Amino acid sequence: MDAVGQDGTKTKYTTPRWVQVWFLGRSRDNWKRKYKESRVQAKRLKNQVNDVVRSRERWRKRAEDLEKENAALQEQTALKKDAERGGDAGGASNR
Repeated sequence: MDAVGQDGTKTKYTTPRWVQVWFLGRSRDNWKRKYKESRVQAKRLKNQVNDVVRSRERWRKRAEDLEKENAALQEQTALKKDAERGGDAGGASNR
């Protein structure tokens, strides 16, 4: 196997062809493995992001619902207090 160098001279390779095949095959297998692992990791991270987004939205909706419920309960409490004050004042003035 010959190769032409930058200066135009031919260089004779002494490495046997089977060693070159083995080396290039190993190199190809390594980059394929790394690419497959990176694809798996990317998918895992995308799934994790989607899970976090869904969870955050669920918690946000729950917090909003609880805030609405809290406001309604505070309003009811305020109405009851006003009714009790009005009932006491009215009863005291009628006597």
